[in-house]
Amino acid sequence: MKKLFVLFMLVPVMLLSGCLFPDSQKPSNRIPYPQQIATVQDAVDAYQKDTGVLPIKTRDADTPLMERYQIELGRLIPRYMSDPPPNSFEGGGTFIYLLVDVEEKPTVKLMDLLVAEELQKLQVRIDTYRKKNEKYPFKGSIGKNQFTLDYKKLFIKEEPKIPSPYSDTELDIYVDGQGQLYVNYLPELKKAVETAKKKPKVGQDIRHLLYDDQPFVPAYSQSYTINEKGEPTFSEESIEESEN
Repeated sequence: MKKLFVLFMLVPVMLLSGCLFPDSQKPSNRIPYPQQIATVQDAVDAYQKDTGVLPIKTRDADTPLMERYQIELGRLIPRYMSDPPPNSFEGGGTFIYLLVDVEEKPTVKLMDLLVAEELQKLQVRIDTYRKKNEKYPFKGSIGKNQFTLDYKKLFIKEEPKIPSPYSDTELDIYVDGQGQLYVNYLPELKKAVETAKKKPKVGQDIRHLLYDDQPFVPAYSQSYTINEKGEPTFSEESIEESEN
């Protein structure tokens, strides 16, 4: 089974309830400084121009797309930038700097490490339950291979939520058939599709609508598309991802 790859240490298992971040740690209350992102973008562009490659860490081929191309900031220091951004993991912060659209226009974006830590706590509970009961604590279905969790079976009093990096919305968590956790970005994608200047096509991955004009990627997400009615939905690719 694929695991949350971004963690650098095993975080302690704590009692989960409600929104997963206290107010002081919500993404909306921490600033993704545009100048820091621009500095890394300039450094990445210069590095690629000089070397012909991107300064990214080596990841497994099955690493989800939104987390796949993490920037190895050490390659950029000191020639292309003096220090890592203070809000980066390497600089003592909680953001992972990574790239999207690497084939056409490599663009610097951010991913929140605190999301990974909180999901890992929940993943430990799910895996423990699976080992003990030989099944996952599924409750209902929201897609062909996307399931809600029965939190009572995990001894969690209140359904956990992930604060959206795009608005004040709190997003649900779900699992695939292999027990792998994901964040449900459908509420944000519905708003993004409604306001998109160019409507996406059926079968097209629409996650770019979330990060095109925002600093954050939709981390820990499966691929989404639109159906024949123009409504956001899980794509067939997301089913294939879960089955691999």
